[in-house]
Amino acid sequence: MVTDCQSALAYIHSLPHFHPDKSLNYVQRALDFLENPQNSYPTVHVTGTNGKGSVCNYLTHLLTETGYKVGTFMSPYIQNFNERIQINAQAISNEQLVTWTQRIQRVVSDLQKSDPDYYLVEFEFLVVLMFAFFQEQEVDYGIIEVGIGGKHDKTNVITPQLSIITNVGHDHEALIGPTLIDIAREKSGIIKAQRPVVVGELDSKVQDVIQKKAQELQAPWHQLTEDFKVDRIQTLDLEATQFSWQNSLRHFQGQVPSSAKTQVWDAALALESYTILVPDFWDPKLIHRALSQASLPARQQILAQEPLIIVDGAHNLPAITTLLENIRQLEPQKRLLVLYSAMVDKNREEILQVLEKMATEVWITTFSENRAAKIQDYHLLTKMKYIESWPVAFKQAVQSCDSESILVICGSLHFAGEILNLVQAD
Repeated sequence: MVTDCQSALAYIHSLPHFHPDKSLNYVQRALDFLENPQNSYPTVHVTGTNGKGSVCNYLTHLLTETGYKVGTFMSPYIQNFNERIQINAQAISNEQLVTWTQRIQRVVSDLQKSDPDYYLVEFEFLVVLMFAFFQEQEVDYGIIEVGIGGKHDKTNVITPQLSIITNVGHDHEALIGPTLIDIAREKSGIIKAQRPVVVGELDSKVQDVIQKKAQELQAPWHQLTEDFKVDRIQTLDLEATQFSWQNSLRHFQGQVPSSAKTQVWDAALALESYTILVPDFWDPKLIHRALSQASLPARQQILAQEPLIIVDGAHNLPAITTLLENIRQLEPQKRLLVLYSAMVDKNREEILQVLEKMATEVWITTFSENRAAKIQDYHLLTKMKYIESWPVAFKQAVQSCDSESILVICGSLHFAGEILNLVQAD
């Protein structure tokens, strides 16, 4: 019985993870019962291998700073489950989560009266709850990040004002792959007829797949480097990067609160999307203020300056490679130390090879998540040491740091959350 936040989360996490098929009918039936709350406000649908959360975050801050009430659905959370459902960048309260868990439970129970075999899996339950909660809150926009993929993702029950595809790389191959073309085809499933699509830089073969889909649906195409551009990118310090952005109508010079160049690209996609949603308004000071407030935890986040310790949720090969290359450019003379922990479904072998090549020393650990990889899931290379207890691994890695080294903690957003909770508790 759901009576408080703890029991609400226990119930949600107790739900099955998958149906026998990829149908969206399970979600749609619950939404139909609720008279389709997802259609009562404009939405933006966001997919991509990396950068989805940052794009959602930048766009949320741009719209809220402009005066709109914005619901944001993000996946996964970093430190607190409630982060997944936000109003104006503030997480749903425990009380609201309990109330809406009880309401969606009743919806499922009512549907089971006519179909005893009906059920929602965990992510579907959360999606239905989120759409209904946003309607109750009377949001002006819903910024919806997909869970995995696009076409078959449980959030793909909307006709958004625009779709955003950040990039396409190798991740979740078992579910939406195995090839990049398969992944691109799946992600292109969020494009809707005659609704704009904003895309980042894409590999030419991947772009062909996605652009063909947009052309078939007569969806206006807005691509980074072609229809809008960023240049004059300059890292100011460890927590700020300056850049210039422009499209055919607008231009902006400002900065993001990060030294990660990927954050500039994410901000560029958000700015282009903002001009589509709010075409008749442009205030550079407001935009500068919005972007400056839009830092996300575990995105090249600095835990300590001396020695330099950085935590990042990078969890697939493209993201980890980009993260380490960026840090190498910032501090090329320093030794690179890495504390790594990953989910069992990630392509760990290739990632470990990159860590072996780029780092001086690597600690591998696990953490309190059912899907976290354990010692038997790794083939350790020369520079690597496995420590079962992640707090012990963290302590040992930190103690190995000095003024001539950088410690990078990466591999999983959930692992990053564990680290942040430990640091903040201390």
